[in-house]
Amino acid sequence: MANTIDERDYDLLIEPVKQQMIRSIWRIVRDAGDAEEVLQESFEVIWKQIKKIKRHPNPHPLILRICICVSYDFLRKKIRNQKRIERMDFKEIPVESPHTASGDLLSKEIKQEIDSAIIQLPRRQAEAVLMRFIQDQPYNAIAQSMGCSETTVRTHIERGRVKLKQLLAHLEPETTS
Repeated sequence: MANTIDERDYDLLIEPVKQQMIRSIWRIVRDAGDAEEVLQESFEVIWKQIKKIKRHPNPHPLILRICICVSYDFLRKKIRNQKRIERMDFKEIPVESPHTASGDLLSKEIKQEIDSAIIQLPRRQAEAVLMRFIQDQPYNAIAQSMGCSETTVRTHIERGRVKLKQLLAHLEPETTS
């Protein structure tokens, strides 16, 4: 039996989460052309794993996880090809009101810094952190989609938080004594 996605499968599995798929991919890759490419790659992976997805007790979080994995794989490949990640030193940028143009720019740059930090996490930690905090998935759904226990998911999330805190420590305001 060939792996095929018919119209019924699409309506049941893909259509209900298509907008979440697009948002998840966009949040990671932040480029329209790259997002379209990643969406197509995600559909290819889904097609290749359609039997597994159909049997899964909670297929929608699994589909979203596939999108996250494909997005991060795409970015890692892009970073390897570029041979560098551009970084900014946010300590030198004066913080202004968030309603100013420079405040909006700073907010965007901080979001990019956070995304770069998430990319540096081990894959399973990044998946768990994104599914929990970005997609607001419950622990049990994350565990089902990752094929592990809730305890393991909580461990991935906690370790991811600790690592993110280290990677983003330079964003915390300095206190003067």
